[in-house]
Amino acid sequence: MRTFIKPKKKQDEEKIEIRIDADVLESLRAYALFLDSPQGYIVSEVLRMVFRKDRAFAEWRKVGTAGAAENEGGAAAEAPSAKRARQS
Repeated sequence: MRTFIKPKKKQDEEKIEIRIDADVLESLRAYALFLDSPQGYIVSEVLRMVFRKDRAFAEWRKVGTAGAAENEGGAAAEAPSAKRARQS
């Protein structure tokens, strides 16, 4: 049976603390058991998938990273959602 997430490879890891909805946590725990993999690995792989597929984010990141050096304060480019919110 094919799954969306491949078996874990050894990588450098950092610890973060987040809050997620209880139903999402329940599904995460079940998926971790299903794959016999740590929850952090599953979250990392899902985020990698999102980062690869989100073209708007990729473009924003490319412009934001390049634009940071050009800004006087060195701040990264503003996210598109922040621009839209300010225009409302």
